[in-house]
Amino acid sequence: MIKMNSTRDASASNAASYLRWQVIILLSMYLGYAALMVCRNTLIATSATMIESGSLDKESFGHLMSWHSAGAIAGKLVTGPGADLLGGRRMFLIALAITGSANIGFAFCTSFFGFAAFNFIGQFAKAGGWPAMTKLVGTWYPEKTYGRVWSVISTSSRVGTIVAAICFGFLLTYLPWRGVFVLSAAFAAMVFVCLFFYLKDRPDQVGLEMPPLESSNQPNPQDRSDVESDGYDELESKSEKPHPLESKTITQACVFFLRSWRCWLICLSIVFLTIVMDFLTFIPIYLAETLGLSAGDASMAGSCFPVGMFVSLLFSGYLYDRVKNLSRVVLIASLLTLSCMCVVSLWRLDLFPSNVQTTTAIVTLFLLGFTISPAYYIPMSIFSVSFGGRHSGFLVSVIDIFGYAAALLFNYFGGSIAQDYGWSTFLAGLLGITISANLCMTAFLAMDWRATKFAAAQALESP
Repeated sequence: MIKMNSTRDASASNAASYLRWQVIILLSMYLGYAALMVCRNTLIATSATMIESGSLDKESFGHLMSWHSAGAIAGKLVTGPGADLLGGRRMFLIALAITGSANIGFAFCTSFFGFAAFNFIGQFAKAGGWPAMTKLVGTWYPEKTYGRVWSVISTSSRVGTIVAAICFGFLLTYLPWRGVFVLSAAFAAMVFVCLFFYLKDRPDQVGLEMPPLESSNQPNPQDRSDVESDGYDELESKSEKPHPLESKTITQACVFFLRSWRCWLICLSIVFLTIVMDFLTFIPIYLAETLGLSAGDASMAGSCFPVGMFVSLLFSGYLYDRVKNLSRVVLIASLLTLSCMCVVSLWRLDLFPSNVQTTTAIVTLFLLGFTISPAYYIPMSIFSVSFGGRHSGFLVSVIDIFGYAAALLFNYFGGSIAQDYGWSTFLAGLLGITISANLCMTAFLAMDWRATKFAAAQALESP
């Protein structure tokens, strides 16, 4: 009896310690990725000031953001496999150190070539953040909580964007744009020190065993309806059977991904969604020119877009975990339909009375961020961890590469379109892209649901 009580107490102690470390790891990833996004969005926050000062114009800014996307693409090619090889902790620390250093270099440049080079380097390194977190999430958290975990982590990117927009917009009234870049790098350095001590790759590095809550992921063969309704959350137990890619090389994994229609559809969805998300880069300039706002006010007003994303992600992950079957498809499709309506409002902002145009733009940008973020962050991240297995870091990088490639073209030509043809033409094109995003993501979710249901039925029939 004493031995049984001792074992039970040890198990309870391990579960409590494991939960505490799960919180620590989540907070570490949250703070670290927010710092990466602060560095990334420093250029966006200061863009209107740089244009006012003559350092850039809209066309050169668009070209500079293309270098931004090119750096992210090159970074994903390296950091995705790098995260699988080095582990999430090392990749995260490397990404944070180089990204902060690149912002220092950018601050002291005086030519477009220098701006482009350091922007490229910074985005190359920053690209390692998401693959690193993919590895950490797969190690530290049970699959049934992926939606909630990824939604919380995703808000960190919005916090970083909001901090950059509001704080840097305020600081621009007192500091030159170069000083703002130095401050963002200093913040990244402080976060690096914190993560060096608290971010861990695996539970065994802090003396923990895998907790018994993993068993809650296993499907109950006696309850067919429960398994069929739960999809990813109850389908694959980590302790039940190995992932099909467990013993595969990266080349074999590539072939496996290429043969999946779901992979192609999620990549195409991210292509269009990334373009809509990258409208954020032009928002301060759009607001300054369309509504006549100052550079600092335009930067702070533009924060309504990431604020909307942040608010949405606070509860969308939990809702995504709870909503099953076709209801999940309908939820995301409905949100993306509202996104299309938001773009229409921005496109025809001139139809609103002049005294409410500023308010209308701010509210519409908030709603656009609110409706677009769940589709952009959650399905891709959950699919990468579940479908990619030990190659999840590589898979999420491949998907991101499609998005960044589209963003590269959008930023390069988007700046020229806004410069030469005006914001009306720019937003008309963005509307077509938003509609395409809705169609592709809806098709992916429907196919993913069918595949998950089929796999669940096979699991029940197997001995």
